[in-house]
Amino acid sequence: MQIISETLKEKLQILVSYLGQVNTGFEDIAEDIECTNLKTAIFALSVEAKQYAREITDQLHEQHIFIPAAATDQLWKKIETDIHEQAAVAKGGEIAALCNNCEDYFNKFYEDILREYLPLNNFKDIITCQLYAFKCAFMKIRLLNKMRFNTLQESL
Repeated sequence: MQIISETLKEKLQILVSYLGQVNTGFEDIAEDIECTNLKTAIFALSVEAKQYAREITDQLHEQHIFIPAAATDQLWKKIETDIHEQAAVAKGGEIAALCNNCEDYFNKFYEDILREYLPLNNFKDIITCQLYAFKCAFMKIRLLNKMRFNTLQESL
């Protein structure tokens, strides 16, 4: 049985907690969006966050490693505050600010973990894949957010 460091356990606990907060936060935001495609993309991101948290904990449980669940929403509250402060006056500014803030946190948390020694088989690949999937999801949400305010000319 391979042991992971306490530092890595703490970083994984923070990430799993953040994924849980994002899951709930994105669900709430998606409910208020009228654009069906954007709503679906944000709901999908919410589901992915929950799925990825479960994937991480399952990988650890297979190795008899248990990280305590952190029941907090402090980080999401900070993100909501930052969104309102950073949202541009332009249409879709809040969604753009949401993407920017959340993606910064995803990058920080995942990259912090990837800098650690990951002794579990394929665990680094799983973490890397999750990070890239989130980057792709945020690009899609940004694109859909911009597109919902663009008016296409019928002459095209």
